Amino acid sequence: MLLFKKKNYSYLYIFFLILVFFFNEFSTNLALGKNYNVSNIKVEEVYDINFDKSKVVDKAFGKAFKILLYKLIENKDKSKINIISLKDKKSLIENFSISDEMFVDNKYIAQFNVQFNKKKILNYLNNKDLIPSSPTEIKVIILPILIDTNSNELYYLNQNIFYNNWNHNKKNHHLIKYVLPNEDIEDYNIIKKNIDNIENYSFKEITEKYNLKNEIILIILKSDSKIRIFSKIKFGKKDLLLNNIYNLYDIQDKDEISTIILNIKDSYEDKWKSINKINTAIELPIRLSINAEDTKFSEKLENNLSSIDLISDFKIEMFNNKEIVYKIIFNGNPNKLIDIMSLYNFRIDSSQEIWKVK
Repeated sequence: MLLFKKKNYSYLYIFFLILVFFFNEFSTNLALGKNYNVSNIKVEEVYDINFDKSKVVDKAFGKAFKILLYKLIENKDKSKINIISLKDKKSLIENFSISDEMFVDNKYIAQFNVQFNKKKILNYLNNKDLIPSSPTEIKVIILPILIDTNSNELYYLNQNIFYNNWNHNKKNHHLIKYVLPNEDIEDYNIIKKNIDNIENYSFKEITEKYNLKNEIILIILKSDSKIRIFSKIKFGKKDLLLNNIYNLYDIQDKDEISTIILNIKDSYEDKWKSINKINTAIELPIRLSINAEDTKFSEKLENNLSSIDLISDFKIEMFNNKEIVYKIIFNGNPNKLIDIMSLYNFRIDSSQEIWKVK
């Protein structure tokens, strides 16, 4: 009788073991089918005898597709995706919904939310020899410093036309959200004191007040009909530099200023995308181990792994009563994974072949 019970327990253990493996395979694959969501696409169309709602929907698809791809690729590659058939765009859509429909002054107005299949989008871009980036939004403190080099005059914040117009010029595909500093007499004195060494000074006393990991020191040097832009960029642990020269005949010309600001922002977007490339040619297997007793932690880890674009696949490779070992396929430098996981408040010990996640 005792032997019979032991056999039954063994069969039950094997059954539940297989069930857990199956469930985890299913759940992770389902999570990896996660979509790219493009929300709040506003479409207006004249409502008359020729009104065709299907054309409105197609228009929304086109807008959403453009916004998504502009988030994924660098500016130099935008021309490569401008001529894409509506049929191809529709083949990449997983789902969509319409909200806030209304008829106002003989116009049909609606908001659309469009979901694109992530895997199909990435494969589509790879087939066009385009390396997409993870569309990760970040918040950055930016300190714009405008100096007239002819008079050595500093235009501080509210006197600075770039500061005043910076957040008036943004696109719905931009990933970087900017925080502008507040007026502060101490900050002014710091900048003024270092005006002769402006390109080498760090300005940490100012930027550290805002407790952000990302910062940009934007130095704008005005000389006659030209301005030189020198940017010191810090995205997390990555330090970057950017230099540009623009013609600017009238510094009070808001249209010219707007064009320059958008151009600078596009350059920053490209810098951010360059360090978030999803290179599917790199398939690095990494194993992560967690405590098997903490089911909530396991669920949290799986949810976050499924949302990381640089992870193309993951599954449970082994588990017992002490630990669960995940095998992930990472499309990038392994140090990048450590940085990403820290954003989700995971600490990783990578000193062993199998990394410990805490």
